[in-house]
Amino acid sequence: MQEIRVLVCDDEELIHQKVEELIKTYDKTNEYVFKVFHCYNGEELINFSVEYDVLMLDIDMPDKDGIEAARTLLKNGYNPQIIMLSSKRERFKDAFKIGAKRFVTKPVDEKEFYEALSAVIYSWAGSGLIEVSNNGEKCTISQREIKYIESKKDYLKIYTYKTDFEINESLKIFMEKLDQRIFVQSHRSKIVNLLYVLDMDKEWLYVNGGGRIPVSRRKYKEVHQKIIEFDKYWEG
Repeated sequence: MQEIRVLVCDDEELIHQKVEELIKTYDKTNEYVFKVFHCYNGEELINFSVEYDVLMLDIDMPDKDGIEAARTLLKNGYNPQIIMLSSKRERFKDAFKIGAKRFVTKPVDEKEFYEALSAVIYSWAGSGLIEVSNNGEKCTISQREIKYIESKKDYLKIYTYKTDFEINESLKIFMEKLDQRIFVQSHRSKIVNLLYVLDMDKEWLYVNGGGRIPVSRRKYKEVHQKIIEFDKYWEG
C-alpha cells in the first residue's frame, strides 16, 4: 500500500472535518494509506515541519492568504502537489500560477474533490523503478521509460525509448510489478504503457514512434475503459 500524507490548511474547522470524511471514503480498494495533518493559517503552513505530499489549501485566510503562502513555500524549495479550496472561482488563475494541480469549490464539492485527488495520485503514476536481469546483468528501469512489453516463446522483451531488454519472466508476474494506472495488457502477449498510446481502434493501439500493438477482442473493453480513465486524470 502507498502512503500519502495530506496537509489541510484552512481557517474553517468544518472544512477540515469534511476533507477527512471524504478521504476516508475515497479509497475503496485499500490501495492507499492516508495520513492527514492540519494547520489553520498561512504562517502556520510556512512553518509546518512534518513532510507531506499533498497540500489542500484555502485561498482566503486571515493575515497571509493561501496564494501568498504557497509562493513562499515554492521560494523555499518545497513543492507539494497543491489542491486549492475556495468559494471564489475568480481566483482560479492565481491558483494555477503557483502550480495548483486542481481547484475545488467550497463548500467542498464531493465530485470535484474526488477528481482532484485522483488527478494528484495519477501524477505519480509510473514514477517508480523496476529491477530486471538483462542477460544475467541486473539493471534498473524507470517504469515511465517502458513503451511496451512483448512475450516471446521463453522470455519477455521490454521495449523502452532508449534501448531493449530481454528477461526470463512470465508476462503475468511482470504485469503485477508494474503500475496498474498506466499499464494495460491488450493481448495475451502484450503489455502497453498508456503514456505512449496516441490512438486506438477495435484492433490496434497506435504508439508513439509509429508502431502499433494488437488489441484482442477479449481485452478490448478493458483497454478502452482504462484509456478513458487515464485521459480523465493524467495531466503529464
